[in-house]
Amino acid sequence: MVALSATACTIGDDGAAAPSSASSTAAPAPAAAGPGGPAPTQRADPLQAALDRAVEGIPGRASIAVAAGDRVVTAGNSAGLPAWSTSKVPLVMAALERSGQQRATDRMRAAITQSDNDAAEAIWDSLGTPAQAGAAVQNVLREGRDTQTRVQTEPVRPPFSAFGQTLWTDGAAAQFAARIPCSPAGLTTLGLMQQVAGNQQWGLYGLRGAQPVGVKGGWGPGTDGAYVVRQLAVVRTERGSTGVMLSVRPADGALASGEAALTILANAVRTQLRTLPAAPC
Repeated sequence: MVALSATACTIGDDGAAAPSSASSTAAPAPAAAGPGGPAPTQRADPLQAALDRAVEGIPGRASIAVAAGDRVVTAGNSAGLPAWSTSKVPLVMAALERSGQQRATDRMRAAITQSDNDAAEAIWDSLGTPAQAGAAVQNVLREGRDTQTRVQTEPVRPPFSAFGQTLWTDGAAAQFAARIPCSPAGLTTLGLMQQVAGNQQWGLYGLRGAQPVGVKGGWGPGTDGAYVVRQLAVVRTERGSTGVMLSVRPADGALASGEAALTILANAVRTQLRTLPAAPC
């Protein structure tokens, strides 16, 4: 795989643009009218409303998901988006589980903190054949309660990595991220996510009002050259952990615009820290 000239990140196709949508597994059903008159008005979910506003305010295509426990709140539509370098998180966790050690190697550190592609490819190769590596990474996703995602094991857009082309929806990714602190391999990887270099210091990085936030960015151009930028994150407060995935394909297709847009989306999370779903391990 070839790294970008200015950054190091697995890249791939952004998929076809999809219409915006929003959903929450905790959304209340409309109340039926009773014999005494019309039903009382349901209160709007402030978290859902905040995420919807944030997504609608981004020029281009944007989406977001926050999750913990059995609750997932989403806004926008992330269907068809590849994981890119956010996939390096379960990859490193799989390698840690395989080794039986909880100390990160230099390659693991480089893959997460620098988003180094060569290091990530070497880790992938260390897990066996492409099918064996894919199974190991997919097992990590299943342990993290992502029951949907199938890890891509064959190249889709050579020379870009196969695993970076894994289609990963915001909701599934957020559910997985919420469980990262709940395993020894996850805790080690989370420690690396809290030390990312400048090429990933946007979005939820440095979020105030929470414990140190772990992030992993992923970015790359689609076949039309327009960038999609994504960020997987773990937000921790006294109530527990929240998994987050932010995604954007800015209207101008520029990487810098995508990074700035994710920081705007992250601000919606900051304003809703008290209403975020959160759960202990």
